[in-house]
Amino acid sequence: MKKKIIIGVIVLFIVMLVIGSMGGDSNTPTKNDSETTSNSQIEESEHAQTVEADYDTSLPHFEDGTHSVGADIQPGTYRTREASSGCYYARLSGFGGTLDEILSNNNTNSPTVVTISEGDKGFESNRCGIWTQDLSQITDSMTTFTDGTYIVGTDIQAGTYKNSGQSGCYYARLSGFSGDLGDIISNNNTDTSTIVTIAATDAGFTANRCGTWTLQE
Repeated sequence: MKKKIIIGVIVLFIVMLVIGSMGGDSNTPTKNDSETTSNSQIEESEHAQTVEADYDTSLPHFEDGTHSVGADIQPGTYRTREASSGCYYARLSGFGGTLDEILSNNNTNSPTVVTISEGDKGFESNRCGIWTQDLSQITDSMTTFTDGTYIVGTDIQAGTYKNSGQSGCYYARLSGFSGDLGDIISNNNTDTSTIVTIAATDAGFTANRCGTWTLQE
């Protein structure tokens, strides 16, 4: 009788060892866990590279801050290629911080374009993201677009457009992107749907809170 009990205990002990070895340590990563983690890191890295390569990095570009023209950045026409909420920028004649030193400025939540002149002393940018001289097309369609500042012939084509209508809409046809009043060919404020003809000779077109513009002819 004692012999049978001893054999039963030994068998039970062996069974427990086998079950324990099959279960493993739940805290130890398996090969599949390691591969999943590695694949996730690779996907994140590829995503970061895609975002970074949204513009031609071989062309002049800079980020937010106050920059000295001619030293930190070179004069020329730059654009933000993506919308950025709360973007503020200004061309400056000096760094005293006075209103008189602001040559032109703007607040926008949409992609925009600015021309920095050789005579400018500085340029200030806050919450605008990357400014680049990559002026290639940013629109998906050249005949339908929403708020932003666009280059005629690159982002949008010339023609007669009608917007969907929105309260507080402001739009302007532009002969340049300095932000000076002299660059405005024509402009308007409206709370209803309106129609505007953008000429092929216009340098740009800007719209804020206007909804969607669609080519009519």
